[in-house]
Amino acid sequence: MDRLVSLLDDVTGSRPKLPSLVVVATSTDPARNTEFLDALTARLSGKGHSALVPHAYADKDLVESAAERELLPYAALLDEILQRLRHRIPRGAGGNWKAKRCRLVLDVLDTDGKIGAARQDTRRSMLLTLLYEQWASRNPLVGWLRKMNQNDLPVPLIGTLLSAILSGPLKWAHSRRLNSRATRWFGDAVRSRVGEPGDFASHALWLLASGGLDADRRDNLHRQVLVKAMLMDLSDLMRPGRISPRRRRRRWTPVLLLDGAQPRVAALLDEFGAQMEHLDPAPLLVVGALDPQHAEQVATVAHTVPDAATAVNRFVEGERSVLAKAPYLAVRLPVAGERAAEHNPAVRTWIDSHPHVAPRVPGLSAVAPLAVVVALLAGASGFGAYQYLLGGCSDTKINLSGERVGVIESGCSFVSGKAVDNPRVPALATLEQQAAENNKAVDRLKDRQGNPRYYRTVIFFGPLTRADQAESTAPPNAIWQLQGVVSKQKEHNQLADSDDGKVPVKLVLANSGDRFADGTWVAQRIAERKRAGRGELAAVIGISQSRPQALEAVGSLSGIPVIGAAMYGSGMTANPNMFLSSPFNAAFAEEIAKWVRAQPGVQGAAVVHDPDDTYFSKELQADLRHRNVGSDDKDVIAREVPSRNGIAEPTLKREDVERLCAEADTVVPVIASRGDQLLKLLSIGADVKACKDRLDQPIRIISGPGGIVVVGSGVLADYPWVKVWVTGLAGTAERSEWVAGANSFGMAAQAIADAHHDTTQVPVWDVSQVLACLRDPEFDYDGLKPNVPGVGDGRVHIIEPAVG
Repeated sequence: MDRLVSLLDDVTGSRPKLPSLVVVATSTDPARNTEFLDALTARLSGKGHSALVPHAYADKDLVESAAERELLPYAALLDEILQRLRHRIPRGAGGNWKAKRCRLVLDVLDTDGKIGAARQDTRRSMLLTLLYEQWASRNPLVGWLRKMNQNDLPVPLIGTLLSAILSGPLKWAHSRRLNSRATRWFGDAVRSRVGEPGDFASHALWLLASGGLDADRRDNLHRQVLVKAMLMDLSDLMRPGRISPRRRRRRWTPVLLLDGAQPRVAALLDEFGAQMEHLDPAPLLVVGALDPQHAEQVATVAHTVPDAATAVNRFVEGERSVLAKAPYLAVRLPVAGERAAEHNPAVRTWIDSHPHVAPRVPGLSAVAPLAVVVALLAGASGFGAYQYLLGGCSDTKINLSGERVGVIESGCSFVSGKAVDNPRVPALATLEQQAAENNKAVDRLKDRQGNPRYYRTVIFFGPLTRADQAESTAPPNAIWQLQGVVSKQKEHNQLADSDDGKVPVKLVLANSGDRFADGTWVAQRIAERKRAGRGELAAVIGISQSRPQALEAVGSLSGIPVIGAAMYGSGMTANPNMFLSSPFNAAFAEEIAKWVRAQPGVQGAAVVHDPDDTYFSKELQADLRHRNVGSDDKDVIAREVPSRNGIAEPTLKREDVERLCAEADTVVPVIASRGDQLLKLLSIGADVKACKDRLDQPIRIISGPGGIVVVGSGVLADYPWVKVWVTGLAGTAERSEWVAGANSFGMAAQAIADAHHDTTQVPVWDVSQVLACLRDPEFDYDGLKPNVPGVGDGRVHIIEPAVG
């Protein structure tokens, strides 16, 4: 016992550095299990009950205390454990630790019974309101404002005004945080149990009695989510920032002692073991007690105390295989009459008399690094503020989806959050750097007299980022277009170096945000730029999406020529300054119709479309119907409609996907929607027997240009039961978008050169000359003309499914 407990002391007395370890004491005498845990608890508390390491003991007293509270069973049990942990953080190590994830789950459970059986949207809204009220009741700022409202004049007036001004933004910010990446762990935990997608509020409703789960499943879900929250909160406790004094003071591993004689505590021990199995390092050490039958279920064998000591020593030394059934190590405690017990009749006597774990609390050495870093950060913050307010980020903002939108030239980036790790999707940061290098090359160009060359600026304007939301899964097609633009810019400027007939072009980037959400705001920043003279704005290219928001943004650029890249909606030409370098939807519908008619055994087609997507999906579906592709009884609606909280409603029905797969031999699905709707269809189909059982004879699907991003990102390899043909402007999906971007830049550069040579007012010519050139019936760029509605020009390709 001396060796075993000393080894546990070594684990407890240092930071978490080992994989998960759950020590389970088991004995035929329940009193011996309790004696062992009682002794360890007293040992960890030290003299005078001043904790040496954070620990909590879930014994009979704790269970009885939890039972008296007006909380759900596991909520009360975990809350009692958290309170004990919080009160046993050693002095000087930061006792204000907040188990914020556990608090959030407890807040959700506290709403049980307060939300009726209303509509789903109503229940979600009520839940978010109740959670905000619970948060506000603990928030010091809100508490201060409410206190001011109760004071004598003139303070109440100030408090009332501040409350009215701040209550709305505070509630919005709180709801926004709940639907951010910070609560993704919660959605993962719930989804693993119930199998349903959704946002935070949708998942939270499953924890309530009105959520639809039976009592046992709901209890299990409560336990799973609370344990996951607690493990993550303990990880935060043990991972302070590198500059924090608490990092040097928290040199121990928290301990959780669980007496499995209590049924709920035994189930809790099982949940900790299950969730800790793959943690490395584990944020805590669990020591529990179970009856022999239960111990046999979780551990292959129960070791004697000496053998357990040897096993722990080998585990600490790095031999992980010593745990026959990770993460459990079962220890069989001796009982009266056994030889081991005669040699050591009082386990508790030794444990009580040999305190070993001691807190290590350094003084100034813990604070000095923080002081140095604070000084450095102060200087860096000042420089950053200068860069933001007066530098490259001055024409940008962070929108409601967390994206940086606006206009940048240098000293700023649209890249934020997790970087794209898909090798088939260009990296935005790399493209930004390449554009900057191309622009620097323009500054080095000289004319025949050795003077800096005359040049103009083109802005690539489109959705370069995507919102971090569940329904925003396909990459932005503007990424591939920008790749084509940057490549064409470099080629064009290299030719312009030796050709006076070409005007060098600099490239500025403008991000409209996902689905052009902030397009009008960004367009106003563009419209403010000068339009005449060397280096000034000559044209805008890109746009990339045929949406009403894009059309509105283009309208804000009145008088500035705008050349769309991969835009196919004929209605987008309603603005007189808008020119499409790509063919219209009708050209794609023509090629799709030819393909459908050429398929053997096909008797019809089912067009998946969004009737609310006026300029793209609805128009493409109408063009297909004009060519006898699709019908009222076969077509499927897949809307892209944001609900009130900004999350797209799952309007694509499972039964529609089942029918598409079941009839696929004779009715070909035609995707006239955007990439996200195609991904939703595939995601649903992956769980539908009629779809996923088609490995030997994959389902044929053809997609309009909206499917380019799905094919280009390579994710179709995850769906071997389907083969997707897609329409594009080149032989591969990536090349198709690349060509669209390159053509828009080339058309702009050609119009700029024509305007430059058509006017004698070279120093001051403005965008009106570029507009005039684009409207000229004789204007031509490599055989391409803007706004050509014809369908027989052969520019649309059918891209075959990738092999292997």
